[in-house]
Amino acid sequence: MASKTSQKEKSMLLALLLFIGAAGLIFAYLGTEESGKADKPSPTVKSEKFEKAVNKHLMLTNERMEMERQRMQLENARLLNSDFNQTEPQRAYANDGRLDLSGDTRAAELANELGRGERREESMSPHDIVQRELFNAQQMNEYSQAYKEEYARQFIENARRGGYKVILSEDLSRVISVTPIRQNEMNLFGSGTGSVQ
Repeated sequence: MASKTSQKEKSMLLALLLFIGAAGLIFAYLGTEESGKADKPSPTVKSEKFEKAVNKHLMLTNERMEMERQRMQLENARLLNSDFNQTEPQRAYANDGRLDLSGDTRAAELANELGRGERREESMSPHDIVQRELFNAQQMNEYSQAYKEEYARQFIENARRGGYKVILSEDLSRVISVTPIRQNEMNLFGSGTGSVQ
C-alpha cells in the first residue's frame, strides 16, 4: 500500500508541476502579448506613414509628368522651328544594292502595279476635274437611291411580318398609310402563327 500512496503522491506532484508549468506558460504568453501591443505602432501612426509614402509617390509621379510635358513642349517647339522643305521625299521603292534586278523586268512592273514604282503625276485639265466630280456625284446619287429603295423594301416586309400593310410615298420618305392585315390573309402568306385551315 505504501507503494500505491507514494505512486499516488508522485502523480499528484507531477500533475501539480504540470499545472504550474502550464500556468507559467500562459502568463508568459499573456505578458509578451501585452508588451507586443505596447511595441506595435498605433493605427494613426501607420496611417501617417502610409500617407507620407503615398504623398511621396504622388509627388514623384507629378514631377515625372511635368518633365514629360516640358520635354514634349521642347520637341514641339523644335519641330515648329524646323524647315520642312529641307527634307527630300523618300522613294517608295528603292533597291539598296542587295538584290540584282537587272535581269528581271517583272520586278519593276510589279512595283509599278503596286504603286511603289516611280511616281508619275497626272496633270488633269479643269474639264477633266469637273467631269470626275460630276461622275462621282452621279454615282453617289445612284447609290443613295438604291439604298433608299432597299431600306423601304425591308421596312415594308418587316411591317407585313408584324401584321401591318404599309404604303410609302413615291419618294420613299413618308408613310402614307398603315392598315392591319386580317389574320386569314397572314395565314395565306405563311407568316401567321395559326395553322392553315
